[in-house]
Amino acid sequence: MDSPTMLVIGHEVTPEVVLVQAGTLGTWAARHGIELVPGVAGGDLPDPTGFDAIAVLGSAEGAWDDAVPWLAAEIAYLERAIAVEVPVLGICFGGQLLARVLGGTAHRADGRHENGWRTITTDVPDVIAEGPWMEFHFDSFTAPPTSEVLARSARCDQAFRQDCHLGVQFHPEITPAEFETWVSRWTGTSIEARFDELGISTEGLRAETAERTEASRVASWRLFDDFGRRSGLLRREAGAA
Repeated sequence: MDSPTMLVIGHEVTPEVVLVQAGTLGTWAARHGIELVPGVAGGDLPDPTGFDAIAVLGSAEGAWDDAVPWLAAEIAYLERAIAVEVPVLGICFGGQLLARVLGGTAHRADGRHENGWRTITTDVPDVIAEGPWMEFHFDSFTAPPTSEVLARSARCDQAFRQDCHLGVQFHPEITPAEFETWVSRWTGTSIEARFDELGISTEGLRAETAERTEASRVASWRLFDDFGRRSGLLRREAGAA
């Protein structure tokens, strides 16, 4: 039997960097024999019917901003995927975009941004631990009205699921290697210029990410296990056991 496949969509990076940014999702997939296929928004994304699931990663752009050149095409792509019942996992920007496509909203955080390791309130601690989880967003989402909100912070919804789809605002997949791809993109930019105002530093975030690597991996795998069971990605494995 062929291995399950998951398309992982990155934004404004190369396919090789997409796989680095998949972080613990990549190690989880390898553990379960799931093949990850990188795709880049704005490029020629393959037919969604060829995949057992799709993951949408973060972006520096806004999921609310229709001026982003590739956004309309990605929205149409996800709408098609959902219409043919391909499960979608959305992370940060991906969670915002999934919320928008399913009837919720994506919008500027308007001062309710979160940057760094933060604890959240969860209704499903066996799936989403209280944390801390890595947060790095200046936008947020309002969960679709027909979805189940799973976790929140004082500032915004943090996770929702609808049918086989899951959207999260935080970054369960973070690894030290992925973090360095972030550093390479924000160094010398207006984002880095805000770090003093935000009360963070690259050095501090790097050190805390390294310190929390294993605990974060364990928590993320628990979350991905739940998505895998609900999406059917792990069904073949269970049937073969």
